[in-house]
Amino acid sequence: MSTGSTELLPLLKSFQDKLDADSQRTKKPRKTGITMVLVFDVVNQGPKFIEPFQELVDRIKLLDTLWHHDLKVVTEAVAAFRSMGMGVAMGGTQFEIAKAQKGIKEYIKLLKAIGIDEVEVENHASGTTLKEMQDEVKRMKDEGFVVVGEMGKKWWWKDPTRVSRDLISVDRTLEQGLGLIEAGADYVYWEGMIVRNLIGTQLENKRGQKQLLEVAQQMDPKKLIFEVWDDRNQPNHPIIAWLVKEIGPDLNLANIMPSDVKLVEWIRHGVVYEMDHPYMRWAQDKSVCKNWWNIDSPDYDIDMQRGPVLKPFF
Repeated sequence: MSTGSTELLPLLKSFQDKLDADSQRTKKPRKTGITMVLVFDVVNQGPKFIEPFQELVDRIKLLDTLWHHDLKVVTEAVAAFRSMGMGVAMGGTQFEIAKAQKGIKEYIKLLKAIGIDEVEVENHASGTTLKEMQDEVKRMKDEGFVVVGEMGKKWWWKDPTRVSRDLISVDRTLEQGLGLIEAGADYVYWEGMIVRNLIGTQLENKRGQKQLLEVAQQMDPKKLIFEVWDDRNQPNHPIIAWLVKEIGPDLNLANIMPSDVKLVEWIRHGVVYEMDHPYMRWAQDKSVCKNWWNIDSPDYDIDMQRGPVLKPFF
C-alpha cells in the first residue's frame, strides 16, 4: 500500500465514525442493534466469508449442520465463530427435529460437545403449549445455554398468536413473548413470516403495521429480535428499511444472509436506496427532524421499478 493510500485511511474512518454517531450505532458486545446471521452454507459462507466484517455480526444461526462429507467442518466453524465474539445456535429447526425424535437429552449433549452456546426454543410443528415452551426454556437455561424463545409460527393456520395470515392478536402475542421472557429466555425472536405479513411486502399492511408497533412498544427492545424472511424470494430490504424508520437503526435483526450483512448495515445508516437515501437528505438540513430515520419516505406502492405485486401507475 502506498504512503498516500495509508494517509487517506483516517479520512475514510472519519466518514464511518460520523455515520455511526448520527445513527447511534452501538459496538460489540451489543445489547441493542444485534445482527444475527443465518448460515445455510458453512463451507462457502461460513467463518472465512464473515471474518472481514465480523464487527457487524453478533449471533450465528447455523442451519448447515447435516450431510457434510466430513462433519468436522461444523465443529471447526462453531469454534471460529465463537473466537470472533459471536454466539452460535443450531437454530430452532434442529431443536424441533430432536423433539420429534424424542432425543432432547442427546441433543443437549451434542450441543455442549461441539461448543454451541445458544438454543432456540420454537414451536412450528410440535403443537407445544406456552406452558410447555416455558418449561423448555427453563430446562435449557438450567443447562447453561443462552436461550432464545420464538413468538409465532410461519404458517398462520395453527398459530395461536394470529387471527389471519396478515393480522395478529396483540394480547396473545404479548402473552407468548412476555411469557417466554418470564420463564428466563434471554431474547425473543419474532417469527419472520409474521413480521413480513404485518408490514406487507410492499409496506401496504397499515393495520398490521400498527399491531406490530403496539407489540414492540410493550416489549424490552434489548430482548425483542425481529426476524426477516423471504422464503418465496420476496425482498427483505424494504421490510428492514421500514423497521429502521419506525423503530430506529439500532433495533435487533435476525436471519440476515451473510451476503446481505453489509447492505443491512447501509440501511441501518440510511445511505442506500431504500427509503430514498434518508441520511443524505437529512444531513443537508438537519432542522427537518431530529434523526435521519424520521425524515419523510417515498410511497412503496409505486416502487422504483415495476413488478407483478405493485400497483400500476395508470
